[in-house]
Amino acid sequence: MTLLNHFANQHTIASYFARSHLNNGVLLGGNKQQILARAELKSTQLEQPRTRVLATQLASIVKSCWQVSGDEFLGFTEHKVKVGMFNLLAERLIICKTLDDVFTHTAAFYNLTGDQLQFEVKKIGAQVSVSLNANFKSISDHHSPNSLLSELLLLICHRFSSWLVGQVIPLSIVQVQHAKPAHHEEYRLMYPCPCIYQSHNNALLFEAKYLNLPVVQNKDELLGYIKQIPLQWFKKQSYYDTCSAQVLRLLEDATLENKSNLETIAAKLNMTSRTLRRKLIAEGSRFQQLKDNVKRDKAISLFEQPNLTLAEISLAVGFTELATFSRAFKHWTGVSPSTYRNCR
Repeated sequence: MTLLNHFANQHTIASYFARSHLNNGVLLGGNKQQILARAELKSTQLEQPRTRVLATQLASIVKSCWQVSGDEFLGFTEHKVKVGMFNLLAERLIICKTLDDVFTHTAAFYNLTGDQLQFEVKKIGAQVSVSLNANFKSISDHHSPNSLLSELLLLICHRFSSWLVGQVIPLSIVQVQHAKPAHHEEYRLMYPCPCIYQSHNNALLFEAKYLNLPVVQNKDELLGYIKQIPLQWFKKQSYYDTCSAQVLRLLEDATLENKSNLETIAAKLNMTSRTLRRKLIAEGSRFQQLKDNVKRDKAISLFEQPNLTLAEISLAVGFTELATFSRAFKHWTGVSPSTYRNCR
């Protein structure tokens, strides 16, 4: 197995989320160094705004925040939502028949358990809107942005409901109440659809026909899922219905530079390079950006192997010259490969 194939399933996440959840964990009473140690991170890795972290590292930080606060809503709402509430909800949802039942039961659950989350499902013609609006503290010394919880709740709603029905629910639009953030590029990976900022609700919109999808998971599979949360929510999702996802999978499987150019990838998808470029643009993607993201994530994953030299990592991600790799990596993350590795 080649190094690239070994790390093909690795992907990275903007350090904004790790940095923000870490800062929030400290506000909740956690010990910064202990949280970082559990996540196998150093504070220097999070100092540069464009650095990246692994899904396992972000999951560890969020789990630490839960342990410190005893609050699944991470201290953002007027009253705590005790840790374990999601598990209780999941045990109710796993016996639902359809996605429509899932959302109906979720709304009823949060109505019964408190007013910390207003969960509402509205059918508007051929579309359905699932809104999740937290009852944020009106007066607080909490300095973490409310968007941190909203982003997480929307992500959980989409990814867990998709898991229940065994396929990714195609989203038409995601709406958020906050302004367009500096890390907005990450939203294309979190919610594969256009995003409308400064909306009245935090909501997921999709075609109403998907409400008829049957729940295909069972209680045994749910036990395995629950053991892995919150990692399940941060791991890379397979969006098989988009052209961008197909390109990403082919790029991740490519081990040589000449197998990952636009023309070769287009041929594998049985289309011309012009057609592929047009489809990617329609989805808000660019081929070179997808290619750079794959290389960046593979390089960061390979940094986890201390026995590999920078030259070996450079070759493994498709660069014959270390200097060229160094320039590219600094462009992607804001720091050089050697600085990034020394921060670990």
